[in-house]
Amino acid sequence: MNAEEKLNREYDNRAIYTSGFYASPESDLTNRQRLFDALKALKTNQEATTPFSLQIMATNSEINVMPLGLLNLDDLRDYENKQRREYGLNYQDKGTPLIVQYAPHVEGQPVQKKMVGTVEELFKHFNDQIEKVWQVVHDFLQKNFAVLTAVEQDLIQDHKDVEKEYSATFSKMTADQREKKLGFSLADNEVAQFSNYMADMHEVQAIVLSAAAFSNHELLGDNSFNEMMADNVRRSTIFWVLDNTFYEIFYYFLFSYQGQHPKLAKYLNHQRKTLIVNMRNDAFDRAQKLTEQPQLKVDFNKYFTDTFIPVAEQLTAEIHKFRGQPDD
Repeated sequence: MNAEEKLNREYDNRAIYTSGFYASPESDLTNRQRLFDALKALKTNQEATTPFSLQIMATNSEINVMPLGLLNLDDLRDYENKQRREYGLNYQDKGTPLIVQYAPHVEGQPVQKKMVGTVEELFKHFNDQIEKVWQVVHDFLQKNFAVLTAVEQDLIQDHKDVEKEYSATFSKMTADQREKKLGFSLADNEVAQFSNYMADMHEVQAIVLSAAAFSNHELLGDNSFNEMMADNVRRSTIFWVLDNTFYEIFYYFLFSYQGQHPKLAKYLNHQRKTLIVNMRNDAFDRAQKLTEQPQLKVDFNKYFTDTFIPVAEQLTAEIHKFRGQPDD
């Protein structure tokens, strides 16, 4: 039996069972539980012959748990040919391999796949196999976090250059010139702090406008906002982009300032859940208002800016609380 016949026999052109979740950075317990719940629901409600794909969205990648060959039949053909070459007449079909696929959303980084037993083993020996699947998913989430970290380091390095430019510009001005330029007074001893703040906002704006450009071109396009939101895939994607944007801003501030106070990282991580819930509620409310104004042409530059500048300002305020505090 060839690969195509095998898939046709097992899946019989049935609809693909899909599920998914968003994997928040550095949230192993939550992510493991979500993986367990998703695959347990599959085992409970479906059969091993059901074609399925579990999609795990992360900040800079997508991870899929699925049978080999589901998206590309050639993968299953190559696997079976390799098995036959290796085992010859002793080759026995032990089932459909289960794979975990990691697709980073970074130019130049290849898609990676790892086999974790078979689909049949997942259904027959769930408790054993779920741990093996989690270990592979966890390893890929660590790779994803390394990508996020590299992105943040680039932003932090750019911040240093931008801050120097702001500092040089404002330092050359007199107090009166600065007030005329800014609309408020800025003393000489406040130039350094203000330049740092402006550089932070510059990096935040770069994050926000990048997310907005993707949303404008890839999701909205020539459609109305209501048409975009009526599409399940695009609606889910826009909320994934919102979460991604939040985490990119959050980790920018965390990595930039966690060295200033030994308790700052713990404090910001404690605030993270509240901040992201508030952001989601605000973003959802804004989206609802936009759907009520179908004649309005939506610009995601404004939508993302209005949503995330308050987040950045809140993080700035939280960090400012720690300045001057004792370490103990």
